[in-house]
Amino acid sequence: MKGKGKIFKIIIIFAAACVLSFTGCYGQTKHDKPIYVIFRLDDIQLGSQKDIELAIIDIFRDNEGSITLGVVPFDYDQSGQEFPILSIEKAKILKAGINEGILDVALHGYSHKQINEGSEFAGLDYDSQLQRLAEGKSFLEGMIDAPVTTFIPPWNTYDQNTLLALESLGFSTISAGRNGEVLNTSSLNYLPFTSRLSGLRDGINAARKSTYTQPTIVVLFHKYDFKEVSEEKGVISLQEFSELLSWLHSQDDVKILTIGKAEKEIPDLSASRYLISNQGSPLHNYVDSTLSETEKEETKPLYREKSPSMTSIFRAIGEHLLELIPD
Repeated sequence: MKGKGKIFKIIIIFAAACVLSFTGCYGQTKHDKPIYVIFRLDDIQLGSQKDIELAIIDIFRDNEGSITLGVVPFDYDQSGQEFPILSIEKAKILKAGINEGILDVALHGYSHKQINEGSEFAGLDYDSQLQRLAEGKSFLEGMIDAPVTTFIPPWNTYDQNTLLALESLGFSTISAGRNGEVLNTSSLNYLPFTSRLSGLRDGINAARKSTYTQPTIVVLFHKYDFKEVSEEKGVISLQEFSELLSWLHSQDDVKILTIGKAEKEIPDLSASRYLISNQGSPLHNYVDSTLSETEKEETKPLYREKSPSMTSIFRAIGEHLLELIPD
């Protein structure tokens, strides 16, 4: 039995080595492609914690990085009367960050209030959505004295009327989730979030393993993800976040971009890419789970740009063969 086990082990090692050598991945350490990382911080508004926001901006400044902030422009009082919730003081902070190139501002809904279940926009008629988007965009642009061309729908939910209204108003990008609506003829850029803070390092490893030429990771987080803000929900401290950004900054193949900069630098953020990224066939899931070292769909960190190549497929097979080697 021991002899058979030894033979089996030799066969598996040989097969895995052949597969990995064939794909050119065995022992590969060269960083030959940029990995794009976009940070998206949602829920910036009048009542949001200014101190934590300034600390986050400082961390990006110290590490020569940049970030996109999703800003909520309005709220309603008890009588239903709307009022702006972006103060002049908060607007000054945003303007300073924009001028330094540290951040850009995205419209994060109108009031961040659910109108239909789980959404502020999905289910509303076109004219209502157009009005809300137009008012929010105009107000934000007036406050920060800069164009606002990215839309982040609250709860990452929207519908085709949203897309039509965005195009009509001159928005260039929508950043939601992976499985939203898409128009085949849309001129919009689609840049969905793909990772939480806890999955970022895994995403960098997956990007380096992949055969994608433009691996992209969009990290969505909120202020309550910080332990200084919420003991219950917090997953990282400001110090740990600073160390994470410092590590990213030290990686020669990583580029930290805002959504606005990503529009200009990443070759393809089209509707076609978004449709490809939505595919969830067994083959896609098999390869993606191998690259990202996890089988959970919500934690697969890369924004797919194409279907898996034969190199990726064989790479996944080779790595699974290695797992079969007995101890």
